[in-house]
Amino acid sequence: MTRLSLLIASTFLTFNASALELAKYPKAFAADKGVRVVVAPSSDEKQALVQISGINHPLDEVVLLTDVKPRSQNESDYATTLDGSAYVLLGQRQEWGGESYQLYLPNNRDALYLSFDEKASKVVKPAELLALYEKQKKDGVQEKLASFDREKRQQYHVERLQQMDKEASASCGTTLKTEVNWQGMDEQLLKELSVSGYCGEVVNQMNNLCSSSPEFKEKAAKLNTVECSFGKEMKIREQGNRILFTTERDAANQGDFINAFLRNR
Repeated sequence: MTRLSLLIASTFLTFNASALELAKYPKAFAADKGVRVVVAPSSDEKQALVQISGINHPLDEVVLLTDVKPRSQNESDYATTLDGSAYVLLGQRQEWGGESYQLYLPNNRDALYLSFDEKASKVVKPAELLALYEKQKKDGVQEKLASFDREKRQQYHVERLQQMDKEASASCGTTLKTEVNWQGMDEQLLKELSVSGYCGEVVNQMNNLCSSSPEFKEKAAKLNTVECSFGKEMKIREQGNRILFTTERDAANQGDFINAFLRNR
């Protein structure tokens, strides 16, 4: 998302928030480890202000304007923009026990299940929440969270790949390193895909094979590098002590493709 588009979105959301008529009764929730969430829906239930507190994350105590997007007749997603992309922050679901809410924090694989807090709900003042949103918006708090940080995203994937390399190296008894062509990577691709999930699949399959096959482990000792890039089609080949792997965004059965190559190399 460009700075201009973010500015336009910011202006639009600020106008919407200023004109927003909030419903009379907001909801407060609690989760494990002191996490708390406040949801103040608009009177038409198409938007909501959401505030999360009790987390060691830049989102802590920030009031976000979310769009309430129906998933089905009785389920909805509360979506906002984070790190340049649309992001579902909160999910309202129907389960056997009735209505439930789930919180999806960035970089957390598992959802946090929220419990309704009736006492806390009664002390939430929607007007104060809206005023705090507008102050934070004026200070650029939400805009900073919405902006895409390429360097930060890239570093996240570098660290994930390093961990995957470490695990595969331990299983295979050799030192493996995954290298990614970051300079040649389109920003939209980096925004939308889990690059470490795509490019880390080679060492992931090596890890599995080394753990289950002594014969493969012996062969894997000759390898030390995986070069990963994105292209129009999935390809893989061996060159000396390197695996050259090209993947593509819609790659199907990537794990099976890599596994078959490694077993038959």
